[in-house]
Amino acid sequence: MTEKPFQMSNWTLLALVTLCWALAASLTAGYYYYQYSDLFSKVKETIITVDLGINYGNGTAIRWLNETKINAGSTLLDLTKLVASVNYTESLSGASVSAINNVPNSDGKYWLWWSYSAYGWTFGQVASDKYVVGQNETVVWYREAYSANPEPPS
Repeated sequence: MTEKPFQMSNWTLLALVTLCWALAASLTAGYYYYQYSDLFSKVKETIITVDLGINYGNGTAIRWLNETKINAGSTLLDLTKLVASVNYTESLSGASVSAINNVPNSDGKYWLWWSYSAYGWTFGQVASDKYVVGQNETVVWYREAYSANPEPPS
């Protein structure tokens, strides 16, 4: 008796091809889902939300730009330039803001900035291009008279 080599029917071959296609499609979909999830988590972490206020120091209310989105690692100057017209000069100690939205330093009033935290308002101790804003932070530009103790935003 002679043995015949293994023969597949057309239906068996079709089922095997379909199974291989389904497996390859599932693995490809899983791979791209993983890549998308990884990229999304990285991008999500690099976009932060900051509340920015601008007080022109002329008795009008603070102009709030809430939930402004910006890249993590951006400075207060970057954030301000994103939402307003800013004039500034650079020096070794950092950028000095001379006007925001065409409202200049004048009449003894200068553009100063404040940051709000659980401890209250904190006067900006560094130049705006040196201060990196954080997630959900509240920062206010305040055109006010500079003295030994500037008044916090109201």
